[in-house]
Amino acid sequence: LIIGIRLPNNLNAGRLLQAVQGLLDFLYLAQYPCHSLESLQLLDDALDLFHENKDIFIDLGIRSNFNLPKLHAARHYSAMIMMFGTTDNYNTEYTERLHIDFAKDAYRATNHKDEFVQMTRWLERKEKIMRHDKYINWR
Repeated sequence: LIIGIRLPNNLNAGRLLQAVQGLLDFLYLAQYPCHSLESLQLLDDALDLFHENKDIFIDLGIRSNFNLPKLHAARHYSAMIMMFGTTDNYNTEYTERLHIDFAKDAYRATNHKDEFVQMTRWLERKEKIMRHDKYINWR
């Protein structure tokens, strides 16, 4: 699909292919149920290939930057796999649940005008109530 594609401003389609290949290789390698030092090196090499060529997306106007938490976290995959095991043990459900509780519920408690201040106040109050409840139960 990408091979032979003509990009605007005569940009190098090879860079696009390399970036996509690096990212896809990384994603597939990260899902291995068992890793060796060699597979972890391949994982790092795939991510390096993506990072070496990712600027093509900026040149094409698709992205303006790559300040993405998940992309930053990818740099730590090899170390995390060595410390905690394969990624099939990872679960994002906990943080997604926190997002629902702390962001969505806080937003619903506002009048939707100048919501940031209201959400912050709501979260502070909720935390104070939780701490007070823990203190009461502790006593």
